[in-house]
Amino acid sequence: MTPQTLHLEYFGPYRDTTIDFTKFTSTPLFLISGKTGTGKTTIFDGMCYALFDQTSGNDRKPQAMRSDFATFADPTRVTFTFTHRDRRYEIVREPAQTLNKKRGTGVTDVAASVTLTVWDGETEIDQLTKAGKVHDYLENLLQMDGQQFAQIVLLPQGEFRRFLIASSDDKAAVLEQLFHTKIFARWAERLNDQLRRDRQANQAALAELTRVQQSLVWDPDNQATAADLLTAGKTTELTALMTEQQAATKAAEEQATTAYQAAQNRVQALTRQDTKEEQLVADRHQLATLQTTQRELAAQQPAMQTLATTIADLEWAQHVHPKWTAWQQAQQTQQRREAASQHATDQLTQAQAAYQAAQDARTAADDLPARITQQQNRQAQNARIRPIYEQIDQAQTAQRQAQQQQAQAAAAVTAAQTALQQNARDQAAQQAIIDQQATLYATNQRLTQTAQHLAEWQKQGQTLQQAQRAAADQQARVTQLAAQVTQAQAAAQTAQQTADDQYQARLRGQIAELSAQLTPGSPCPVCGSTTHPQPATPGTATVTVTAAAVRAAQATATQKQQVVNRLEAELIQLRTTVAEQTRQNDQALGALRTTLTDLAGVTAEATVTDLLTIVAREQAQTTQALRANQQQLTAVATAQQRLATLVAAATDQQTAVTQAQAAAQTTLARLTAQLATQRAQLDPDAPTFAAFSAQERQLTAELQRNQAQLTALDQRVTQTQQAAAVAQTDVKNAQAERVASQRAVQEARTALEAALADRQLTVTDDQAQLTDWFAALSTLPAKRQTLQAFQTQQERTAATLGEVTKRIGEQPAPDRERTQAALAAERQTVAQLQDQRYAYQNQWQQNQDRLAELTQQLADRQTAAQRTQELAELAGVLNGDGPNSKVGLERYVLQTYLRQILTVGNHRLQQLTNGRYQFVIDETPAASKKRSGLEIDVYDDHVGEQRSVHTLSGGESFIAALALALALGEVIQRTTGSVDVDALFIDEGFGSLDEDALMTALDSLEAVEGQHRMIGIISHVSELRTQVPNQLQVIGDGNGESHVHYQTIADL
Repeated sequence: MTPQTLHLEYFGPYRDTTIDFTKFTSTPLFLISGKTGTGKTTIFDGMCYALFDQTSGNDRKPQAMRSDFATFADPTRVTFTFTHRDRRYEIVREPAQTLNKKRGTGVTDVAASVTLTVWDGETEIDQLTKAGKVHDYLENLLQMDGQQFAQIVLLPQGEFRRFLIASSDDKAAVLEQLFHTKIFARWAERLNDQLRRDRQANQAALAELTRVQQSLVWDPDNQATAADLLTAGKTTELTALMTEQQAATKAAEEQATTAYQAAQNRVQALTRQDTKEEQLVADRHQLATLQTTQRELAAQQPAMQTLATTIADLEWAQHVHPKWTAWQQAQQTQQRREAASQHATDQLTQAQAAYQAAQDARTAADDLPARITQQQNRQAQNARIRPIYEQIDQAQTAQRQAQQQQAQAAAAVTAAQTALQQNARDQAAQQAIIDQQATLYATNQRLTQTAQHLAEWQKQGQTLQQAQRAAADQQARVTQLAAQVTQAQAAAQTAQQTADDQYQARLRGQIAELSAQLTPGSPCPVCGSTTHPQPATPGTATVTVTAAAVRAAQATATQKQQVVNRLEAELIQLRTTVAEQTRQNDQALGALRTTLTDLAGVTAEATVTDLLTIVAREQAQTTQALRANQQQLTAVATAQQRLATLVAAATDQQTAVTQAQAAAQTTLARLTAQLATQRAQLDPDAPTFAAFSAQERQLTAELQRNQAQLTALDQRVTQTQQAAAVAQTDVKNAQAERVASQRAVQEARTALEAALADRQLTVTDDQAQLTDWFAALSTLPAKRQTLQAFQTQQERTAATLGEVTKRIGEQPAPDRERTQAALAAERQTVAQLQDQRYAYQNQWQQNQDRLAELTQQLADRQTAAQRTQELAELAGVLNGDGPNSKVGLERYVLQTYLRQILTVGNHRLQQLTNGRYQFVIDETPAASKKRSGLEIDVYDDHVGEQRSVHTLSGGESFIAALALALALGEVIQRTTGSVDVDALFIDEGFGSLDEDALMTALDSLEAVEGQHRMIGIISHVSELRTQVPNQLQVIGDGNGESHVHYQTIADL
């Protein structure tokens, strides 16, 4: 990366200045000289701002770099051009600022903007205008951030001398930012967090292991032994004892199952017998019901026979009904066609009469074609004369307009003379306004600077106010969190008490269960005594508590306590944060009061709100004054434009009115002569243009009426002739349809009579009987359904009666009460055996689940313990607590980077000191502690021993710091893979060197670094101006502005 140009507009002390770095590309070393405060370091600030939107020290915001002398009409802008790998890059960046509105009056806040343009030769290949895309593009291109760029390209005053003698912690703070090594510290923190969680999990797993052992259900014979093993912590022996008990429980369960199956078989046999007796009772009842139904059906038999006869008649009528309907429809069709035939005959008579009348009317109008031809000839003659009339009319209109224009031109000449006199007076007034311009510009610059200061103070006050509000919110959060801690503590205490109560209730239930199983002479599972003088008895309100309920209650209590721990830690952290934030706010308020001391109303007790009110008042006054000043400046600009306009208008108006008057006279004479020529083309007795137009309109109307009348007569003859032909066709069709309908009626009657002959019926004599049958056809489906239902019921009743009689046979009446009593007794026995079997199964399954859980927990606990041990050893190494190393991982990485820096720096230091000094890391035992390891010593070849850098003289420490700074920049470039920057700016204290040391430093620096990149020394030391001929001189103008001057060896 090679800098080309840097264009600064209203940036710092520069109004419009371009720094051309190409003037020093052929010289290895040049000086940036100038007095303190003239803006030497601002040049590098401009480069950093253009590339990374930040200043070199990152202690000033880009908005603060706006020139104090900039007005609202002057935008702050930085344009930086550099080359890299045969491509040229141009960055144009503007900060957020307040400028004049582009339209109208007043000012507006303009957002920050940036444009990056990439050139290949003279061809633009890409342009980016989004801030995020520009940032990503440059970061990907340069492979460094703003802080690393400043570290590589700029060596600031005194910073590396402080770094050279700094403590290990101070060096670590710098190096970890440059090399981003915080990730290693985060690794150690995460590992410590994981180790803490693992240890807590191991404690919880141990408690869970004890709980599972306590939840095993023991037989009375094993309770005492199990209690002893549990107390002694012998988990393996306890597991073996439970395995033996499980085998015994399984054997007892199998015996209970055999007895249960035998009782279940007896229940099934009695159930089959009871079902058979129940069916016999139902059959006897059904037999009586079927006999009654059979007698009722016999009584309905005669009515059903009559219904069958009626159904036969209706089915025959249903067969004949379509022929009857066809005959009726044929008769109706015949009647309609008779009427249609008569109507067609009447229409034919009317159409023939209309046709005759149309022919008579056309004959009466035979003279119309001749009149139409005569009118058309007259119309063509008028078309030839009309253009002459129109030309005369247009000429008369133009003549009247020319006369009006001649009069207007004369009046304009008089008005122009009066306007010229007023124009002269206006020019004098505008010049008086323009004479105020210099005073107004000076006032505007003063007010603009005041507004910028007030805006910055307002932002500071608003920021402080927001910080105070945030502190108040945090304090409210402290109060809220303290209440939450109190509530959480109460909830945790309640949950723990509930868990203890559940556990005690569980124990009381188990004790009561064990005491109920005690028998005289058998040992107590708790105390081992064979006598039981006062066994425990369960209370009437005893509630059975399961092991799962106890575990759930304890888990809830643990969760509640974890919430308490988390909230207490958060409360402590929040209180610390609030205290620090309050302290910072108080400091900021004091600083703001000091800054605003000169403003009216500012006291030592003023709050942020008071200060913001005072600033707002001053801003309102300043804004009002600026607005008035801007209006006056606008009036000046308007006056300048108005004056130029008035001068031009005076001349143009005089010329225009004179030319207009002459043109009007010439046009009037030409039009008068043209009108006389056109009137000579008409006859002397020709009508006027208006009379001619009226005659022409009357002729056109008569011609149109005659043409329309002739066309209507011809159309009438044609239409009536066509209508008569259509009517003739309709008559023929109607007569043919009438004959066809008569034939259809006869055919339908013949078919109907043939169907009636089957039952000796006729259409004429039996029409009433047929009508009744046809009307009753809708009831035929219901009658069929009734007859079918009767016949089906008869058949079903007879069949069912036979089946029931056969099933009953000769069986006697059953004794169901005796059978049901025996069945109930056996079922009770089955239920008792089932409960006993389930009790064995539940106990065996519960203990089996606990055994499996116990086995898994033992295996998991062993694995977790091994993992925790390994994690603890690894965390010790990363934290510097290991047996063989007292340096943590991050400090070890930083030490590695520092060794690389010292290795590179020794090459330069030996050249700068003629081989006398080289850097070494302090390897004493005290330097190997956790918080050390980054102390730097120098080896002095003259005395042959290692000594502290604190013993170096001022000049020696400067040389050492310079070599260290150059090495640090090179290592950063190697590590990050960033581009090579072919420029270096040294803002370092050369004034601490004597003349010989200064010459040595310059010669060595030029020999070491000048071969690789351009070196600029930023300094105001007078000796350097005589030693370095190539210079970029920054010269202050005495009014807050600066400009630059180039001096090269060729100019001397």
